[in-house]
Amino acid sequence: MTDISMDTTISQIEDIVAGDIDDEKVMMSVEKGQYYSLDPVGSRVWELIEKPVKVAALIDTLMLKYDVDRETCERDVLAFLEELREEGILQVED
Repeated sequence: MTDISMDTTISQIEDIVAGDIDDEKVMMSVEKGQYYSLDPVGSRVWELIEKPVKVAALIDTLMLKYDVDRETCERDVLAFLEELREEGILQVED
C-alpha cells in the first residue's frame, strides 16, 4: 500500500450512506455495518471527495475556506485521509 501524497487521486467508496446532523456528517458503511461521525472540517473534506480529486486540489480548496497555513493543512488532511483509508472508506488511486 503506497502512501497518500499530494499527487494521489482519492474519492469516497460507494457503499457509504451519509446524512447531516447539525453541522456534522454521520455515515454508515453498508458493507461493514460501521458508523462514522465527522466534525465540520471532516464533513467538508468528505463532500469534496465525492468525486475523484487530487489531494493537492483538495488542499487548495480547503485553504480558500479555512484560515490555516499550508503546512498544517497538508499534514492534517493527509493524516485524516490515512484514517479514512485505514477504515476502508476511502478509494485511493495512484
